[in-house]
Amino acid sequence: MENTISTELDEVSVSAKRTKQKRNGTPRENAILAGKITGKTLFYIFLAALCVLFLFPVVWMIANSMKTKEEIDSAMNTFWTFLPSARPANWFQAYGKMFTAYTYFGRSIFNSFLYCGITILAMLVLNSLAGYALTRIVFPGHKVITTIILLLLIVPVETSVVSTYVLLSALGLTRGEASILGYLITGFVSPMYIFMFRSYFMGIPKELEEAAYIDGCGKLRTFFQVIVPCCKPVFATVAIFTFMGQWNEYVFAQLMFSGRQDLMPLQVFLQLVQKGTDASGDMSVTMAALTFGTIPIAIVYIFCQKYIVEGVAFSGLK
Repeated sequence: MENTISTELDEVSVSAKRTKQKRNGTPRENAILAGKITGKTLFYIFLAALCVLFLFPVVWMIANSMKTKEEIDSAMNTFWTFLPSARPANWFQAYGKMFTAYTYFGRSIFNSFLYCGITILAMLVLNSLAGYALTRIVFPGHKVITTIILLLLIVPVETSVVSTYVLLSALGLTRGEASILGYLITGFVSPMYIFMFRSYFMGIPKELEEAAYIDGCGKLRTFFQVIVPCCKPVFATVAIFTFMGQWNEYVFAQLMFSGRQDLMPLQVFLQLVQKGTDASGDMSVTMAALTFGTIPIAIVYIFCQKYIVEGVAFSGLK
């Protein structure tokens, strides 16, 4: 009996030692684990430093928009240039000056949102229908059109600015209020987004559409009631990219609205603010205007970064 109890105690002791060794690990395993932890720590420190480096200009811009001209000049070469005014009463002075000095500044913000909204709606409808047609409908020249769209992906948009402007001018869409239509229609179709929709639709089972056809749905009804609800991620991605691209568009808008301040989007109107503040020397107003131009993009990126990352990965894989 004593031998049995002794044997059991020995087994328990050995088991406890093994458990302890597993928990503690061998010296080699501990060294490897410590190396991994150190490597990850250094990597995250590097990313944090990189993030701070890239955020410096944005922080500087926002901080200087919340100061007076005198405060900006006095703190320019010190650390305090990255902090807002010590007086809260000065934080929004530049923003008030901006709306007071430039009558159409608020209108330019409204114009930017209006142009973005119309472009997003048209972009989603037209490009998704084009991508669906290239995916599901076989017609003469189907492969040729698909090849042309793929080839257009490598052509920079800037190369067609002059020819597009000449064509719109010949159609009378560069003068007066008609320039709004001329400006917008050039952004309604994109080879990249047609390709993205086509690639996504190719992953949708045809059985879904066949079931809809059996229930009496036509092609358009099948598309809007069956296909579109299944493809929300790609629609969200295209909408976000379209908003970011249209909000930051400058070159073509400058050509179309150079003489009409009331029709200018914000990115074009910012040059008027820059010229005016250069004359007065008040950099705080310039920084306030630039902050207004940055806030919508920052909000979209913060709340929609999931779709942005998915869109970049999806377009890269395809």
